[in-house]
Amino acid sequence: MDRMLFDSPVQIRIGTESTQREVTTVKGAYEALVDWPHAKRSGPLYREAVETVSAALAGTRTREAAKRAFIAAADEIGIRI
Repeated sequence: MDRMLFDSPVQIRIGTESTQREVTTVKGAYEALVDWPHAKRSGPLYREAVETVSAALAGTRTREAAKRAFIAAADEIGIRI
């Protein structure tokens, strides 16, 4: 199994048209964080997710930690489905 693949996908709604998006990897989580609504980037859980997901991409944090941080950030602004 790919070491960056999540054990199960995370579903979110993001973008101006609230498009549903399935995030299945650490890289996908990073890309979703880049696309995060600008007005919602100031939350502490968003910042933590960016740091944790970036660290997972660098190999210093686990994919599980990245997924937990990503879910927490999505829940913080109510976009997880």
